[in-house]
Amino acid sequence: MMSPDKPETRFRLNRFIAMCGGGSRRGADSLIRSGRVEVNGSTVRDLSFQVNSGEDIVRLDGAVLAIKKKQYIIMNKPKGLVCAVSDRFSGTVMDILPRNISEEGVFPAGRLDKDSEGLLILTNDGTMSHKITHPGSMILKTYEILVQRNVSSGELGSLMQGTQFGSRVVRPVEARIISGDPEGQWLSITIAEGIKREVRLMAESRGLKVIRLVRRKIGSLELRDLPSGGFIQVKGERLLEMIFYGCII
Repeated sequence: MMSPDKPETRFRLNRFIAMCGGGSRRGADSLIRSGRVEVNGSTVRDLSFQVNSGEDIVRLDGAVLAIKKKQYIIMNKPKGLVCAVSDRFSGTVMDILPRNISEEGVFPAGRLDKDSEGLLILTNDGTMSHKITHPGSMILKTYEILVQRNVSSGELGSLMQGTQFGSRVVRPVEARIISGDPEGQWLSITIAEGIKREVRLMAESRGLKVIRLVRRKIGSLELRDLPSGGFIQVKGERLLEMIFYGCII
């Protein structure tokens, strides 16, 4: 067992890459498999390989990796930006952040499509990203959507019965009509899984065209006052408290 005052130095390679701002652990696995990672001058494709951060030299595409200070950002993503570190054709959420933060290797922990807005977490902590996005963590996400016409009780019941996604049927945890202008056209949908464009597809499969989509909650962290394009920095422990025990920003 490690002494509490002795810092950990040995890490699985994918975790080390994530700690250096190389994306999530799953993304790091892809980098390793593709032969883009070297340890002490030799290409490593073994996903179980471990490195010593104090002794080994790890390179990604030839650049030496170093563990970065962990960053945790809560953002109100505006419509029109892509949830990516870079994009050839569109602006990204990284364009909002000051250079001294974006250069720390942060990336979106979970996605919102270009036309969606609302609560988004960015971090360079791959372990935290995995905790937030993995279905096993049971962190629910709540979305508020504006559709082009009034929603009937039958359509609401149909949403709760589930939607076919390939070979799977996915059901929301909750779907309800909420107050908003115009009345009868705003829905709150809470999901436990994060299939791509899941909420939009749920609605559109019932003939409900989505005009606006806002992610309102991640766990018990709720977006209310943070302006569009605004962001705050928090510590990792505080972020988990906000997600699991509740906070309105």
